Parts: sequence; C-alpha cells; structure tokens
Amino acid sequence: MKNCVNLFFLFYAFFKHVSCQADQIINEKLTNFVFMSCNYQKGKANETLIKSVEKRRPQLMLWVGDYFYSECKDLKCLDEVYEYIKKDPFYIQLKKKFVIDGIYDDHDYNKNNGDRLYEHKKESKTRFLNYLNVPKNDVRYKRNGAYISKLYIDPENEKNQVKIIILDTRYNKDPYPFYAPDSYHDSLTHMFTSFIVRFHAALFGLYCDSKNDILGNEQWTWLEKELTNSSARAHIIVSSTQIFSNHIVNENWGLMPFAQKRLKDLMNKTKPKGLLFLSGDVHFGSILGNEENIIEVTSSSVNQENILSSINKYIIYLSTHLLNKKSPFELNNIYSFNNFGSVSITYTNDNEISVKSAIHDSHGNEILVANQVFNNKKNIYQKTQNLHLMHDDLATFSCKSNAKVSMHIVIYVLFVLWFLQILFIIYKLLGFGKRSKITDKTKGE
Repeated sequence: MKNCVNLFFLFYAFFKHVSCQADQIINEKLTNFVFMSCNYQKGKANETLIKSVEKRRPQLMLWVGDYFYSECKDLKCLDEVYEYIKKDPFYIQLKKKFVIDGIYDDHDYNKNNGDRLYEHKKESKTRFLNYLNVPKNDVRYKRNGAYISKLYIDPENEKNQVKIIILDTRYNKDPYPFYAPDSYHDSLTHMFTSFIVRFHAALFGLYCDSKNDILGNEQWTWLEKELTNSSARAHIIVSSTQIFSNHIVNENWGLMPFAQKRLKDLMNKTKPKGLLFLSGDVHFGSILGNEENIIEVTSSSVNQENILSSINKYIIYLSTHLLNKKSPFELNNIYSFNNFGSVSITYTNDNEISVKSAIHDSHGNEILVANQVFNNKKNIYQKTQNLHLMHDDLATFSCKSNAKVSMHIVIYVLFVLWFLQILFIIYKLLGFGKRSKITDKTKGE
C-alpha cells in the first residue's frame, strides 16, 4: 500500500512538472501586457505612443522585432546602433519604465531578410540579450536561437496559468528559395526585382513544394514539448513575422508553405488551450482570423507611418484577395498608421477565460479589437464554414492545378498585350512617332 501511495505521488509530481513545463516560471497573475515592433532609432521619437502605453501600466512590454534598424551587415554597424540607443532618451526611458522582453527580427538581427547563414548570428543574439539585461544563466545564451517560454502562474490560484512562447524566426531559418535582398541599403531595383519574383511565384504556384524551414528541428522539438499536455489556460505564440498573412510584399510564413503547414499541424495535434498569435514587422496593424476560434494580431510600427499609410490598407486588401483563393485580411481589420498592441486577460472562473486583443493608435485609442472567450466546452480547433487559420490554405505560395496555371498564363499574356497596346497609344499621342518621321524627312532634305 505504501509503495502504491509513493508511486501515486511520484506520478503526480511528474505530471505537474510536465504540465508546468516552461523555460521561465513567473509567479504572477498575468492580466495586462503590450506588444509592438519596428522603431527607427533616428526617426522622430513617438513619445505620445509611449505615454499611452505607460497609462495602461502593462506588466510586460514585448518587442516583436525591429527594436531598431542596423544599417549594414557588419558587427561594427550593430555595435554602433547599440551604443546609440544606450544614450538615446527614448530608449533609456523604455528600459526604465517597462519590463521588456521579446525577440529580434531582421533589422535588429543585423541582416535584412536574415537567416541561419548570417555569419554573425551568435554575436547578434548575445548583444540582444545583453542589452535587455538578461541574466547570464538564462537558457537563451546556450541555445541555437533566442526562443523562450514564459509561464505566468497566479500565486492565489494555480489554475490561472498563461504561457507566452516567443519564437526565433531568424537564427535557424533557411534562405528563401527565391531572390530576396539582404541589405538595409538595397536599391529600389533590388526590391522591385524581389517583388516581381514573389508576384509571379504567387500567380503561377511556384515554390509551393519547397521544403525550406523557419524554426529548425531543435526549435520544433522544443515547441512541441511546450505545447504537449500544457496546463496553461491561454497560450500566446509570438513570431516576429506574420504567420497567416499571404501578402506578397512582406515577409511571412506563407512564403515557406512547408513551415506554415508544419506549425498548423502541430497546433491541431497538441491543441493548446486559448491559442493566440502575435506578430510584427509589416508596418501596419491587423487582426487575422475569426475571434470565435483563433486569431493572429499584428502590431507595427511605432514611428514609421508615411504618405502611403492612408492607402496601404486598400493595397493589402485588394492584392491578397486578387492573388489568392482565400485571404485572411478584412478591410476593417487593418490599420496602417503608428500603433501598439495590447492583450488583456480576465479569469472569469476556473473553467473560462476571456482574452481581449487590441490595436491602439498613438493616443491609446482602440482601433481594432477582438474579444475571445475560451472554456472547456468550446473546441477552437473544430473546422467551420467561416475562415479558420488552422484549416484554410493561406500560404502565399499555394500549389495550383495545371488548369489554373494555364488560365493564369492566358490572362497574364492578354494583360501584357493590353498593357503594351496602351503604352503604344500613349507613345503615339505624345507625338514621338511624328517627331521621328519629321527628323528623318529633315535629314533627307
């Protein structure tokens, strides 16, 4: 009997250890945090936005990439930026006022569209962690990447657990299978070339069967362990780049369909409770998906709105709907001006939790809002007729049937011929043809 009792407690302790598995255990009831991305350190400091954030008194400020912008791939440039922001009043007040954690994206990783081949990735990771004053015994220093999990546990009610999982989408990422500029100072020609390649790939279904990965096997194994049998009531997964976007202009997981599908398969397999995705990078805010099940909330940027911001949402909406069978973007769920994101958590009772995600303008006004309710009765992974991020094909590069490719080729050729005809008409209307004839006639005389 005594052996049975001991075995029971051993099993209980093991189960509790597995269910509370995380890199960091934080004995704090998580109810309110903010997230943001993309701040150009030499641009105009958005003091208004930071004051709005401060009013919310967040327990945590998550930077979801591009904390700053390095201007070349050399370590010298990275060191110069860190020295700059250590003396910059805007960054100084951030570190004084908020508990900061997060992950780099490409520009603070120190390579545009950066990946596992970046020769200074170890140094970049170490400098990032050092700047955030991460303790030297933190597991991230030893890992192949800066990914981390943080489990918040309410000291007064152990059932109130929220797990934040921060992915590293740079350190182990394969290079893109297509041309992508790798310098912050790449010319418009390079960027236009990359756009043209992506456009044709999306149109004709190229690279859809590429096996290029984003996380790497080690991080995939870790992620599955973090999600399997997790007792957390909400799981918030952070990616520096958008996961379910199929907008060809920006980086997203849909450019690596294999990795995107693997992530969706893992979610459907482990079924973590209260799933929410957060992302940055794209210089607009958005909410993708259906708040009745699973959504992705994107916040970007802090200070980089421009003259195109007022029309950007229409470009995103139209391009994604024209090029893809299905788009996760809705016009009223895109905000193209400076913004920050917030997540508020309410523990209704032991069986229900409410999560409110919002995108705020610089003054703190809620522009985009999603309210999710998670409980034991609700299966957020069940396929529905409405958009479902876990089941619908939202890859930027989706494979297309031969018939569809043929149809696209015909339409494409007709469009090119029509476009050339328009150019010829404009050429004639401007009188270039007449001028040429007059010149020839003059020479003849």
